[in-house]
Amino acid sequence: MLIINNLSKSFGTFNVLNQLNWQIQPSSITGLIGSNGAGKSTLLRCIAAVYDVDQGEVLFEGQSLAADPDLRNQIVFVSDEPFYLNRFNLKEMKNLYKSFFPNFSEEKYQELLQLFRFDENKQIQNFSKGLKRQSGLILALAIQPKLLLMDESFDGLDPLMRLTLKRYLVKTVMDTGMSVVISSHNIRELEDICDHMALLENHSIAFTQSLADLQTNYHKVQLGYNHDIDEVMFKGIDYLNLTITGRIATMVFMGNQQQTMEIIASTEPVLTNPMPISMEEIFVVEMENQVNAKS
Repeated sequence: MLIINNLSKSFGTFNVLNQLNWQIQPSSITGLIGSNGAGKSTLLRCIAAVYDVDQGEVLFEGQSLAADPDLRNQIVFVSDEPFYLNRFNLKEMKNLYKSFFPNFSEEKYQELLQLFRFDENKQIQNFSKGLKRQSGLILALAIQPKLLLMDESFDGLDPLMRLTLKRYLVKTVMDTGMSVVISSHNIRELEDICDHMALLENHSIAFTQSLADLQTNYHKVQLGYNHDIDEVMFKGIDYLNLTITGRIATMVFMGNQQQTMEIIASTEPVLTNPMPISMEEIFVVEMENQVNAKS
């Protein structure tokens, strides 16, 4: 679907993205996670050709976006602060979008108005933040893009609208093969909709995996001992995170669970309690490791 090779982007002397490589799979919903200021919005704007890149290339279905501007009509970016012409209502914005996007579907637009229970005749400038987001999403989805880029698009939506949007996105991906990338600082918001997750840290994609692989590869265990413990006891274990409270150790590790548990058993714990691990915990651990690696 989309391949990014060695992409770099700076603003003056401030380097935001550096030799970034990434692939977005077809018919997928990918969550883009990163700390505040990591460059998530900048990356989405580079993909959508809102920003010119300093170095590297963005290939969409094997073609360079820089070499073929017509491809950009198949990629739609919904900003965290959508822009609307002053005093325009959604109906007027729709007519403007129709003149720029040949795939804009009036039928899809009307369907989305009904779904979001939206009045297209009200001036957008008077809308709340959440309603402005809904306006942008209605227009974006009516374009019927092959790739939809959403920057913090759940922010400001009430719980019912978030659920409605998630269901609609999943159905559209299944029906049309569209791919979606959603940037967010709220990992829990993405956990129930995304099938892939990517972490942007230190100016690049630190890792990207399917949700199924993340759930299979990461493990958490709580260990209890009848004596005092310290990190030295676990030096033979390649863990991602270790927290010690008194005689209790909580460990996050990845890879071969059975092999690691055999090594853990050699430390002779009196309590071994495998625990579920959330996507939020995984990404917090990975983000901390990226920060530590940078320092």
